[in-house]
Amino acid sequence: MSVRVAGWHDLAAILAVERGAAEGPHWTEAQYREALAGGVEGSAVRRRVFVWDGVLGFAVGMVLAVGGEKEAELEHVVVKAEARRRGVGRALCEAVIGWSRECGAEAVRLEVRASNLGAIRLYQGLGFLEVGRRTGYYREPLEDAVLMERPDVAR
Repeated sequence: MSVRVAGWHDLAAILAVERGAAEGPHWTEAQYREALAGGVEGSAVRRRVFVWDGVLGFAVGMVLAVGGEKEAELEHVVVKAEARRRGVGRALCEAVIGWSRECGAEAVRLEVRASNLGAIRLYQGLGFLEVGRRTGYYREPLEDAVLMERPDVAR
């Protein structure tokens, strides 16, 4: 099993995985359709969705071109509970990092719930550093967002 770029045929499975995860932000079907399409036509935003074969998990990456600079964000990572701690999340994150590098981004940013210690450890293991916090950013439950960045993507 391995990571691949998601296609339209993966939409139902992506939605099922996401709806089955209690934690994290939940996107609408329209948002996933936009991500699968690669972004909005004519905008400076590009998106790519990666899935683990069998759709045990998925990740969404975003690259924004602003004034010659390219900023990347790991927007969404969801792995089925039974597939966690088996390298699925790491492989999905690495796919987004690699794609961000190919797009010319120099860094990848993300935000994560302060209580999601497993994800924070995963991101630290991938070279992400804590660069700040957003107090009370998440709702239901109210919680801070930890802002993280991997600054050396181009290397």
